[in-house]
Amino acid sequence: MPPSPDLRSECEVMLRRYGTPAFGVARIVGSEVEPVCCLGERRHGSGIAVNDGDLWHIGSCTKSMTATLLARFVEQGTLEWDAPLAPLFEAYGFELHPGFAQLTLRHLMSHRSGMPQDPSSTAVDSCFAYTAILEQRAAFAGATLLDGPTQRLGEAYCYSNPGYIVAGALIEAMTGMTWETLMQRELFAPLGLTTASFGAPGKSSRGVFARMFGGSTVTQPWGHLAGSSGSRFTELSPDDEQADGPAMSGPAGTVHLSLPDLARYVAFHVSRGANVPGYLTPETIAALHTPAPGEDYALGWFAPPVDATGLGKRAVWHEGTNSAWYAGMLLIPEDERGLAWVSNACPDSILDPTTGAMARMIEEVYPRWTNPRA
Repeated sequence: MPPSPDLRSECEVMLRRYGTPAFGVARIVGSEVEPVCCLGERRHGSGIAVNDGDLWHIGSCTKSMTATLLARFVEQGTLEWDAPLAPLFEAYGFELHPGFAQLTLRHLMSHRSGMPQDPSSTAVDSCFAYTAILEQRAAFAGATLLDGPTQRLGEAYCYSNPGYIVAGALIEAMTGMTWETLMQRELFAPLGLTTASFGAPGKSSRGVFARMFGGSTVTQPWGHLAGSSGSRFTELSPDDEQADGPAMSGPAGTVHLSLPDLARYVAFHVSRGANVPGYLTPETIAALHTPAPGEDYALGWFAPPVDATGLGKRAVWHEGTNSAWYAGMLLIPEDERGLAWVSNACPDSILDPTTGAMARMIEEVYPRWTNPRA
């Protein structure tokens, strides 16, 4: 079914405004997803059009998925949001800096763990001795936990990729399964996200050989670096080493999926689980969206004060990029409506806090959709 004319028009505007090779937009009402719109090219200048079933890398929007997965562990009683994690880490062989003695899952998921935005060189170097991803994450987590916090726990917000990787390593130690396997079993399958997987979409099984001998074909959208090599966009084959970050960083941002599946995920959250009854309680889903008083980041979601949105309503959102892709999700819980959007490039303009895609979705696209005569 084709998208509505007004949704197509919004998608065309976003495509022109940011000049990316492709752009897609989806609208969600309660547990239902309207027909999505995807426009543009899979690879810049190729003439190969994107379609509604194509796959898109969502970067740090993955963090909300990791937090949702961990909420399952909390509901099952194997983890708690506010209990110190030190005894668990130590039971699985991790040593902790004394500054992490009171570290909790809430600290990790709300970016108030005292961990830095980016990993230390010690933590990165610790991974190189291993090839198995379980061992890589365990080594990374061990080094990060020994490095100690850069600020006191809970004292101030610091967006931290290492914090999410450390949380992923913990549940891997607890279950003996990779975060990827847990995501497939405990999140993607129950929520019906049949296209979801990891890394750059369209990656060839030939890997390095495809990269060396030009064997990559355009079976999915490619990521693009904006403004590189003197051109507007530099395409990245999915087999290129720059196409995504290291697999070890998965819990912080390596998921890809189709736009309809991303919209289904948004529908799960905006409807408080109505489209997948019994997966999580409405109260748990609301807790994922609710920051502590005076804070703007909840558990895997940004949730600024009502007066910061201009809508007069709470907005819960996340953006994601690995520099070659971009994605965004917006929930308006009061209306039980949401938006999801994707692109295969991430120019600086798309992330601008006042004129970027998130600002435009909140200030223009959402109001036009919900109040078209205004």
